[in-house]
Amino acid sequence: MRAMGPVFREGGLTAPQWDALETLSHKGALSINDLMHFTLSTSGSLDVVVRNLIDAGWVEKSVDEKDKRARVVRLTLAGREKVAEFLPIHNRALDQIFQSISAQDKRSTISTLNQLRKKLPQPRKAKHDQ
Repeated sequence: MRAMGPVFREGGLTAPQWDALETLSHKGALSINDLMHFTLSTSGSLDVVVRNLIDAGWVEKSVDEKDKRARVVRLTLAGREKVAEFLPIHNRALDQIFQSISAQDKRSTISTLNQLRKKLPQPRKAKHDQ
């Protein structure tokens, strides 16, 4: 995080904001609970992140059409543009950070993280995705 902090600041983002934007970019519209699960956030911190993303015009929150109690968060056009703009910058910064790690060590780390991910409980299928 110390190495990525300046990259996020230059991009006008915080790490949790980028995490939410990137997750929504890859997963599509998500319920607040599913977004919390995928980003490993707490409800209190995610509320602040989502509010700030809404204020920036990058996401919108609406009532789930099928479950009026649930809220769904999705990227706006501006949010998709922000992801497209920032993703290459983010990836270049990560490449620089990890350039001294061998390809074999990277593959091993990815394999271990994937094993961990598979052992974590998966979020329930959101009603708005069914």
